[in-house]
Amino acid sequence: MTGIGGTARTAPDATAIVMGHQGRTFGELDERSRSIAGVFRAEGVKRGDRIGVLSANRPEVLELISAALRAGIVPVPVNVLLTEPEVEFLIEDSGARWLFTDRPFESPALERTITFGDAYERLLYEATPAPLADVVLGRPMHYTSGTTGAPKGVWVRPASQDVAESRSADFIRLWGINSDDMHLVCSPLAHSAPLRFSIRSLEAGGTVVLQKRFDAAETLATMEMFGITSTFMVPTHLERILSLGDSVLARHDTSSMRLLAHAGAPMREETKRRVLDLFPEGSVWEFYGSTEGGATRISTAEWLRKPGSVGTAQPGGRIIVTSDDGAQLPAGQAGVVWIADPNTERFEYWNDGASTRRAWRSFGDATAFNVGDLGYVDADGYLFLTGRLHEVIITGGVNVYPQEVEQVLASHPAVAEVAVYGAPHEEWGQEVRAMVVGAPGFPLDPERLRNWARERLAGYKCPRHIDVLAELPRTATGKISRAPP
Repeated sequence: MTGIGGTARTAPDATAIVMGHQGRTFGELDERSRSIAGVFRAEGVKRGDRIGVLSANRPEVLELISAALRAGIVPVPVNVLLTEPEVEFLIEDSGARWLFTDRPFESPALERTITFGDAYERLLYEATPAPLADVVLGRPMHYTSGTTGAPKGVWVRPASQDVAESRSADFIRLWGINSDDMHLVCSPLAHSAPLRFSIRSLEAGGTVVLQKRFDAAETLATMEMFGITSTFMVPTHLERILSLGDSVLARHDTSSMRLLAHAGAPMREETKRRVLDLFPEGSVWEFYGSTEGGATRISTAEWLRKPGSVGTAQPGGRIIVTSDDGAQLPAGQAGVVWIADPNTERFEYWNDGASTRRAWRSFGDATAFNVGDLGYVDADGYLFLTGRLHEVIITGGVNVYPQEVEQVLASHPAVAEVAVYGAPHEEWGQEVRAMVVGAPGFPLDPERLRNWARERLAGYKCPRHIDVLAELPRTATGKISRAPP
C-alpha cells in the first residue's frame, strides 16, 4: 500500500490529476498538500475539525480534500446547485471553521473564506509544509439529500493510519484499481461516490481526469483521447450518452474501459442492455450504496442472470430484510433493507442521536444499518430494491411501491424517465400518480400508457393520472424527486 504520499516518493513525475490544460504530478500534488496541511497547523485547524468546500470540479478541490483528509481534517463538500440559505444551513450545522470556494460567499458562522485562485495560491506559497499520512484517514462529511426533512451530516471519526491503510487497500482490491488506471470524473466532486473513486484511484497511483461538468459527447471523446479505464456514472449520464444515437456512438472507441461503475438510481432494463453492448464485455458493474455506506454490487454476468437486481452483499457482509415491526423476513418477502458488514465505517448523523439510533441495530452477532430502503433478497442472496420507506403509497390500506410501478412504465418504448408518487385522495387516502418524460421520436399518450400499465400491474397499482413533462424534478444532488408537479 503506497498511497498518495508513497507514489510521490517513488514516482514523483507520474501524472496525478488532469483537467483541460492543467495538471498535477504526484510530486506537485504531495508538495501542495503538505503546504495545505501547514496552513491548517499554523492556524490551529486540527484533527476532526470541519472545513467547507463550495466549488465546481477543479484540481484544487481534489488536492484540498485529499490533503485535509490525510491530516485528519474533515471536509464538508457543498453542492453548488444549493441555494444560499441551504449552503448557510450546511455551514452552520456542520460547524465548518473555514470555507474554500470558487464563488463569492460570506457567512458570519465562518472564521475564514478562501477563494480558489490568487488567494488560495498565496496561502500555499506562504505556508510552511507539514507532514501528512500517505492515505486519507477518514472521509468527508457529506450531507444526505434531505428527502425526509432537513439534510443530515454523515459523520465518521478519522481513523488511525493502520486502519485507514487497510480500508484503502480493501476498496482498491475490491474494484481492481491500479497505477495504470486513467479514471474519469464526470460527476460533481461534491458527491460521495465520484469523490471516493477519485481519491482511491490516486492512492493506487492512478491518474484522475476531471471534467467540469457532464457532457455526453465530450465524455465519449475524453474516454477515447485519454484511454480512460474507469469511471463512475449515474443512470442519467448513460441515458444521455445513448441518446446521441447509434451513428455517433459508433464513431467512438471505448475499448480501453475496464470498469464502468454505476449507482445512484434504478436504471431501465432497456438502457442497461444497451450500455452492456456499448462498453467492453464485463466492464459494467452496478452497486447499491448510500452516503452512509456501501452494501452490494453486481457484475455484468450476474445481472444478465438476475436482471433488476443490485447484487449480493460485500465480502464478509450480508443483507437482512425486516418487516415494519422489526421481524426478520424470509427470502422473497419485501421489507426494510439492513446492511450488515463488519468492514463498514461506523457512522453517526451529525448532532442527531435519535436518527443515529434508528439507523443502527444488532442482529445477534451482527450490527447493521438501514437508510430507509425497501427490498427483498431472493433464494440466491441477490437484493432487489422496491422503493423507499417514506415513499410507500398507501391506497385503500394497501401498500404500493413506486419503484415497481416505475419499472413497468419505463419499459414502454415511448418513456424516457418516470417518477411515481402518492397524491391525497378523499376515499382511499392516497392515489397513485406518475410523471413521465417522453423518449425522442416516440409519441406519448397518457391514456395508452395507463392501459399498458393495467395489462402488467394489479389495478390498485396503476396510476390514476399521468403528467407528461419536459423534464422531471430533481433534488440538488441530481436524483429524481417524487414531489408532485
